[in-house]
Amino acid sequence: MTDGDGLENLPAALDVAAFERTPSGLFRPLGRLPEWFKLGGEIDLADRFPLLELFLTDCAPVFAEGSPERLDSDVWEEPADGKTLYLQASAMKLGKRDLVVLKSLPPERFTYQQLYHDFQLAEEKAERASRAKSDFLATMSHEIRTPLNSIIGMADVLSSTPLAPDQKRYVEVFQRNGLNLLNLINDILDLSKVESGKVELENVAMDLREVISRAMEVTDGRAKRKGLGLHHDIAPGVPLYLMGDPNRLRQILINLLGNAIKFTEHGHLEVRVDQDPEDSLPGCLRFAVFDTGIGIPEDKVNLVFESFTQADSSITRNYGGTGLGLTISRQLVELMGGRIWVESQVGHGSTFFFTVKLGVGEAFPSAPALSASAASRDLGLRILLVDDSDDNRFLVLSYLKDASCSIEIATNGSEGLDKFRASRFDVVLMDVEMPVMDGYSAAREIRRYEQAAGINATPVVALTAHAFADMAQKSNDAGFTSYLTKPIRKATLLDSLASLSGRSAIEPPAATPPLESTDGLLIHVEQGMEDVVPAYLEKRRKDVLTYSQALANQDFETLRMLGHKMKGTGAGYGFPVLTEIGSAIEEAALRKDAGRIAAGVDRLAWYAGNVKLDYPNERSGKENRT
Repeated sequence: MTDGDGLENLPAALDVAAFERTPSGLFRPLGRLPEWFKLGGEIDLADRFPLLELFLTDCAPVFAEGSPERLDSDVWEEPADGKTLYLQASAMKLGKRDLVVLKSLPPERFTYQQLYHDFQLAEEKAERASRAKSDFLATMSHEIRTPLNSIIGMADVLSSTPLAPDQKRYVEVFQRNGLNLLNLINDILDLSKVESGKVELENVAMDLREVISRAMEVTDGRAKRKGLGLHHDIAPGVPLYLMGDPNRLRQILINLLGNAIKFTEHGHLEVRVDQDPEDSLPGCLRFAVFDTGIGIPEDKVNLVFESFTQADSSITRNYGGTGLGLTISRQLVELMGGRIWVESQVGHGSTFFFTVKLGVGEAFPSAPALSASAASRDLGLRILLVDDSDDNRFLVLSYLKDASCSIEIATNGSEGLDKFRASRFDVVLMDVEMPVMDGYSAAREIRRYEQAAGINATPVVALTAHAFADMAQKSNDAGFTSYLTKPIRKATLLDSLASLSGRSAIEPPAATPPLESTDGLLIHVEQGMEDVVPAYLEKRRKDVLTYSQALANQDFETLRMLGHKMKGTGAGYGFPVLTEIGSAIEEAALRKDAGRIAAGVDRLAWYAGNVKLDYPNERSGKENRT
């Protein structure tokens, strides 16, 4: 049981005075006290009712061990306003709560058994009502989303036809508000899943820097459009390699950053991470999302985490939104063993704090750390690239086109194994999920061949879009030297190859502007990727039809595979939004959730049709190409 689950309403409904024992030994009222009980606030029950002193001493085993399950006091008479009350105290343990309940009994002495039975019935009724509400929200949200997908899809189709300027603006209104409504419905689904206990957190290896970086990538465009700076700071000593749910942690940060951007017109935002000052165990972290926005009145700060509630009714009119993002964040934080709160001053900004309890992992033995300078362009390596995705292969070839590398291609593990046996390579880059023979099997066969032939082991790097908790061990067991998680950035790949080959960074690549991505529709193309990026984007536009046909055929395996590949390539080409969409489609396909797949395909169609590309040679003010 947790606060807000209905237990606090039961004492008033049953006309009892219920108290919860605090760590200090006092008792605080649980819910509203009945009229016949005149005292409020934390009290010493033994001081208020001397006859209870011995009874409360006898309650120690109940509170410590839950044995016996309940303990009743004798009934005593208590004078009150010229009349006599017949009171009985009962001690019990519900979950982690130590409770004492005072019941005013009629002269025939209402029994504890009936009282406990009433509590159980009321508690079960509250739980059933909560489950029914969550199921109703999930069902209705799904039913609303189905026709909404058609509306958004038709608006996208209409926007691609010849339209007058006024008509184009009308269609843009449909698209914008349709997507806002779709996001709201998705939030409701998330909220109902959390409240009904259907959200299970992953426990996988993650890099704290990557989680923060990807959260900032999603919100950076919105911040830039408002002229806001966006920074982050990780305190010294905070472990970077952790075990937990990176997607849900990133969701919390995106929600808090998005909220901060909404209410900030000038200044900057910052994400700070340090050790939780109240828990010194490694992995117990405190996050702070700081902004210089409008702030929250002191008497309203406790409302912002409630469902469909904001600090002031005028906020909805001026800024929009429902506050669901904060509610979902609170519940996810609690699932991670932490808490969330806000400190704010009107006119000076707010800081949202939350704590989480995560496991501490280890960096994969040979996995390179990101560096500011990256590695030498002149690597001069002979590389075998084994990947069934032409987008992945094209991306790696583009990354290495100036690195003086000789690259041979294979499209599955079996073909890669044949090519490895026929020639010698400095490094093998191996996708793990491929047809015919997967990467794990191919890596094992490579190691068997090397051992039988008596040759030195060649570095073999796993390329994976997965981040499972056992990824490091699974890769080691298969014979991989290290692994890189897709989407892979250019600097990461160059650093890894330089590290594995023992070469030093003698010629760092020329500095290029960072890629920018938003919900957000302007992408700054990295120098050297001018031909690659638009070709990739055009393929994603054409993929919409493939997704739609697979969905019509209920071909969830094809949808999972397509989503998985887009998840692994999107951010590598500069489109983290496509990585996010691909991940959502893959997850939905695994669950055979046709409605959520349709929402992802609609979002893909809209995003691919509206994103703009800004090229290096056009940043002097020329009009952007698409």
